[in-house]
Amino acid sequence: MDGTGFCSECGARMTLSTETCPNCGVQLPGAAKAKTWKTTTAGILAIVAGAIGVTEWVWVAVLEVVRYGWSAMGDFLGLGAILPAVATVALAIRIVAVVGGVVALRRKSWGLALAGSVCAMFSSVFLVILNVPLGVAAIVLIALGKGEFERGARSRRSCESDLKERQG
Repeated sequence: MDGTGFCSECGARMTLSTETCPNCGVQLPGAAKAKTWKTTTAGILAIVAGAIGVTEWVWVAVLEVVRYGWSAMGDFLGLGAILPAVATVALAIRIVAVVGGVVALRRKSWGLALAGSVCAMFSSVFLVILNVPLGVAAIVLIALGKGEFERGARSRRSCESDLKERQG
């Protein structure tokens, strides 16, 4: 069987990516999580979508506002005095998309990577035709690659306590 090995303590058969022996519970030192192209691709897509959004934000919020002023841009868009707040939220969404993409590449936090992928979908106003497919693809790939992410400390403690209950 390809991709399988045996526990050094009890000899139970398991996959090479197993971190803890399901039979005896020993922590396996050589176990490594398999990294697939899915999570890497999702991270890159989220970063690209977020970068497009940040570039768009700089173009609109800086160049156009400097030329016409906040009030003229606000009147043009029908947002009036709330344009700075809207621009700040828009920038935050784009930054979350980039940060989520980086987190996906590092496989640290599945929730933040998923949030970044969702934000990637909404990170552009003018290039919606490009960012929506990028964001949707990133969401799907992050969902498919969920098992590649590190577990949080709470989840590890829960698994360890479950294992101890089974043994004792």
